[in-house]
Amino acid sequence: MYDENLIEESLEACRNLEIVRGGTTAGELFGGLHELNAANASHSWEKVMEEIDTSSIKQDIIQAAFEPVTEVRNPVNSAKSKGKKLIHNFLLAVSCIVAAFFLSMFINSNIAHQTTIEGGSMEPALKNHDSVIIQKLSYYWEDPGRYDVIVFPITDRDKDGKKLYYIKRIIGLPGEIVQIIGGSVYINGKKLDDDIYSDEKIEDPGIAESPVQLAEDEYFVLGDNRNMSTDSRYTYVGMVKRKDIEGEAFCCIWPFSRIKKI
Repeated sequence: MYDENLIEESLEACRNLEIVRGGTTAGELFGGLHELNAANASHSWEKVMEEIDTSSIKQDIIQAAFEPVTEVRNPVNSAKSKGKKLIHNFLLAVSCIVAAFFLSMFINSNIAHQTTIEGGSMEPALKNHDSVIIQKLSYYWEDPGRYDVIVFPITDRDKDGKKLYYIKRIIGLPGEIVQIIGGSVYINGKKLDDDIYSDEKIEDPGIAESPVQLAEDEYFVLGDNRNMSTDSRYTYVGMVKRKDIEGEAFCCIWPFSRIKKI
């Protein structure tokens, strides 16, 4: 085997290896080995290295030699990168806002929107300042039905020139004959007994004192508060055309104490 000096030198080489693992570079390791070789030129360093786990040494030397160096960024490039990132984030935010805006417009125009009730013509179902959702989807594939609560425009406009809308309940359907006799509604000569939305005796029948023949695209509407409502009994409102129906009052969402499906 080898003498004590050779073994000691082998151990010294191993200690240098541990230094490499602790952060010393491969160049420093070779420098240390070179000093040992110069001090002990009489010994065979080839055999010393053969006794050490050379594969492990090589692996650690390679790892130390090729270990990533902390990147030193060019301040100019870094500023440009940050600028590009800010522009990208800004454009992304603007795109999201624009998309949300057009989506809300589409939903508001074609699916549903919120409106606030003014007046008490639909009491007790809807009261003054109730906030309701008007849905439009169902009327794309089916016609309005009796007792639906609908929203429609009237000929007058507000002080800003915008359309005024009324909300009433459908009583007469297209093609029917509507008449108010003795304070009650008659459809095609038969009393409308299943009207559960108002039990008031109608004091003013208006134009419905005589039979009113509805066209194939017309609806006769009344307010639930029959004696406090301007509706189809009066020429100011008249019959509601199918094409003018904006949608159906679906639910009340405010105040919380009155949240309900209509």
